[in-house]
Amino acid sequence: MNIKVDYALKLLNEIEEANTIEQALWKIGDVALTLFDADSVTIIDVRERPYHFVVLKNVSGKTANELEEKLKEGGEIGKNIEIVKENRTPLILKDTFEHDFWLKSEHSPRSWVGIPIIISEEVQYILDIDKYKPAFFEDTYKEIAIQFERYISLILTKLNMLENFFKTANMDPLTSVQTRQNFSYILTRNIERFRRYNRKFTCLMCDLDKFKEINDKYGHATGDEALKIFVRAVKESIREWDYIFRFGGDEFIIKLEETDVDGAIEVAKRIKSKLSTVSSDVNFEVSTSIGIKVYNGESLGEFIKLLDTALYKAKNKDEGIFVINQDE
Repeated sequence: MNIKVDYALKLLNEIEEANTIEQALWKIGDVALTLFDADSVTIIDVRERPYHFVVLKNVSGKTANELEEKLKEGGEIGKNIEIVKENRTPLILKDTFEHDFWLKSEHSPRSWVGIPIIISEEVQYILDIDKYKPAFFEDTYKEIAIQFERYISLILTKLNMLENFFKTANMDPLTSVQTRQNFSYILTRNIERFRRYNRKFTCLMCDLDKFKEINDKYGHATGDEALKIFVRAVKESIREWDYIFRFGGDEFIIKLEETDVDGAIEVAKRIKSKLSTVSSDVNFEVSTSIGIKVYNGESLGEFIKLLDTALYKAKNKDEGIFVINQDE
């Protein structure tokens, strides 16, 4: 076992200096490469299926996409990930080819360490550490893996608390969602991740139909209630880690992580369905038009313009939903 202690300590300090969970995960990948003398390292987001990679070190995006597709199929492939997630403790496979659940190919790792990353008592990520030589990770690595898991889980739990505080401290006072001021900061992080890992995200731009009429007919207090009803419908339609921003007045942007067009359309339909149910319980109708855009490498300003165009076109659609493509 050959550990470059000085360099590993330097990288450990950099993990502690990270400002976000995404930055910390990237540094954790660097530390794992050094600490375990690994050939490659990946980190998988296991909060919700389908699982997906958020960090790739010495692994091509093509290889990662192929493995993601295999994980989606279920079955035995990826059972090692489930074992680590369920047992909440590191796992060492001295020779991966001895296990039926391992995806075997010419370029498959032959020795593997899996480490759970536990944030606020939940296994949210799995750290995969690879060596292309069998029997490389001996038993002495187990204690290192256990201590490393405790260390990184502690740091990421702290960062998670800080991010939650950041969200809460910057809430729109009326609707309790993120403000427009936070939109640029958070979207810039997503754009950086797209450029680094090609990780997709999709945004929905929405506004309330005939909102001015609600204000004029029923008063601003009722208009405020309509906004709150809309936000409740959105929160019930998205996942905990997705974002809602009040972009201005009755205009909102929803950011969906790792979501394609079909997934975004399903979310849009859920929101509209929930609003139609709520509207029957009040004396005014709350409905919305929704423009959808999958991020595809644009500048932030261009992305917002395309979202705005999608919302405008949605208002002329019977279903009130429009997906804009790159060339529209």
